[in-house]
Amino acid sequence: MKDFNIDIKPSPEISQKVGVRGRHLRLKVSVSVCAYNEEKYIGKLLRTLLDQTFNDFEIILIDDNSNDNTSKIVKSFSDSRIRYVRNDTRLGYAKSSNKSLQFCAGDYVFFTGGDCVVANDWIEQGLKSFETENCAGVEGTICYVSKEYRPTYSDYVMRNDAPGSFMTGCMAYRRSVLKEVGGFDERFTYGSDRNLGLKVLRAGGRISFNPDMRVVHPQHIRGIREFVQTAERVKVRVLFFKEFRDKPNIIWRVFAPADLFEILFPPAILVSLLVNRYRKWDDFKLLPFIFVRAVYERYCLWRECIRERVFLI
Repeated sequence: MKDFNIDIKPSPEISQKVGVRGRHLRLKVSVSVCAYNEEKYIGKLLRTLLDQTFNDFEIILIDDNSNDNTSKIVKSFSDSRIRYVRNDTRLGYAKSSNKSLQFCAGDYVFFTGGDCVVANDWIEQGLKSFETENCAGVEGTICYVSKEYRPTYSDYVMRNDAPGSFMTGCMAYRRSVLKEVGGFDERFTYGSDRNLGLKVLRAGGRISFNPDMRVVHPQHIRGIREFVQTAERVKVRVLFFKEFRDKPNIIWRVFAPADLFEILFPPAILVSLLVNRYRKWDDFKLLPFIFVRAVYERYCLWRECIRERVFLI
């Protein structure tokens, strides 16, 4: 795993882009945001960040080579707390996050997504947990759309209302802890945030859960292609099981037993109509592809198990 180095001196080009502070200056908090094609949301995120009840912070925003108006919108903000870096090529979340850590000067690093909206006391709540509980990290709540919204089958729900997910839509860590565990594992194209949380726990750190440290994630509707491609994320589950014996959705050594049953008995797919909410065309058009996704998921699982020498069914 490639370690990041907090004391790396940025190149002159990067220093000019982000206006890196001198090393003699000390900040309480750095906010790390990685964004890709977030023109619909990035402006609202920045406005909510700049309106925090706590003011001693910087925003390190890594633009992962967006091809929309993300750059233009970010540059329309004149606040000196925003440090903007654009990747020359797309690096993905883990590499972009490690890149952001090279510029973070705060004692604490808060993470959120480029499509999120944070509560105005988001940083204050996180610091409260750090100071009262002396923890290595703080996990907050992520609300999908709103507390009242009831998602349907096509919704790609990003929600966290209980501890243990470690999603960086709403997370904070001590910077010293991030350095100790080596930052984000760049092998993980998905789930690198959960991997980071598990590494912190394995190193003996404690992660507190603060339900009042709040973030709202916007609605995201899955198309057919995206729905099928989510099966590829099973590769990450193999790595989690191998490294941490992490077992969400694994019973004994059977991954996603319901999905396996759908392959063995395809009519079981219709059970989805009973256990999930189907209300609109976006929901119903995914129904015929549940079997395709289940088969592709099992293929990805077994191929990764062979590669990693892990036994999962």
